Amino acid sequence: MTRSRYVWIMGVTLICLLGIVAWKSPQAVMVSLTQPQYADSPRAAVQRFWGYLDTRQLELAEQLLVAKELNPLGQQEFELWKTQVRNNPLISLKKLGIADSPDPNSVMVNVEWTSPIKEKIVQTYVMQTQSTSEGWKIIQIQKVDVQSLALL
Repeated sequence: MTRSRYVWIMGVTLICLLGIVAWKSPQAVMVSLTQPQYADSPRAAVQRFWGYLDTRQLELAEQLLVAKELNPLGQQEFELWKTQVRNNPLISLKKLGIADSPDPNSVMVNVEWTSPIKEKIVQTYVMQTQSTSEGWKIIQIQKVDVQSLALL
């Protein structure tokens, strides 16, 4: 009976792998397994950006930004989050809500951070992305006032 359990597990695993290969070409599957930035999308780039901030990998988060196209307010928001995660080691990303927008390169993000020291921080951002040779990068970060969205 134990051998049949392993056969079933291997069979299900093989079916899943075949499903992935059938859904995407084998070349695309292998490239995305070895280089995840090629299995990228604007949504994935934004998720990775906030994940890097949460794990304090600030250099990797900064690599997802196109600094020359980032407006001063966007750069200021990034610097603000950098100092917040550096100064408060207990702050962590609790919830990341992503909403699609009509523009495929634009992503609306609702970020909720919690910390035992401070109350929770909830911010909403519209992030513009652009496809580059290295994958999707963030070119604009704009803070959005939630009350103004409620009026629309």
